[in-house]
Order: sequence, then structure tokens, then C-alpha cells
Amino acid sequence: DSFRLELQEFREFREFRVRRHSVPPFIPLERLARQFLPRNPRQFLAILLQHLNAFVARRQQLQEFQEEFSECIRGVPSHNSLCNLLSFRYRIPGGDPGK
Repeated sequence: DSFRLELQEFREFREFRVRRHSVPPFIPLERLARQFLPRNPRQFLAILLQHLNAFVARRQQLQEFQEEFSECIRGVPSHNSLCNLLSFRYRIPGGDPGK
């Protein structure tokens, strides 16, 4: 996945600010920017990368789950945008197919 982050440098203040981005809205970008960007831009980017990697990994796990267990899942699993809450119905293989 690709996400865009454009920083603007203010040389007179020796700091960066987020100018534009395509970071999903549930990632606390503004809070991270306030907390880390003025003092430690590398740490800001490292923590942001952790958040983005975790989101992408959860989304990938959801896709793999649906592929791997498609014969057991009834209907389409629902999930929130963060992909940290998953709701689905399933049947146990070898069980009563009517239930």
C-alpha cells in the first residue's frame, strides 16, 4: 500500500508541519505530529509507519481469513475501517448445515 505525506519546512522555526496526506483518518496523525514532529521528525515517521503497517497487516489478515475459511463463513464478514473489529457467522465443518 502507498500513503502520501507531504511535510512543509519552516526554516525560521526549524520545524516541519503536515501539509497534505493520504493517511487514513483513524490514525492519529495530528496528535503524532504535535507530539513528535517539532522535536524529532524521524521518531514521528517511525511511529507513523508502525501505525500504517499495523493497519495494512490487519487488513491483509482479514483478506487471508476470508480466503482460507471461505467454506466455513456464512455471508460476508463485516469489519470497521480500522480492521480491528470483525463480525461474522460461521458453520463448523461436519456439523448440521442447517444451523
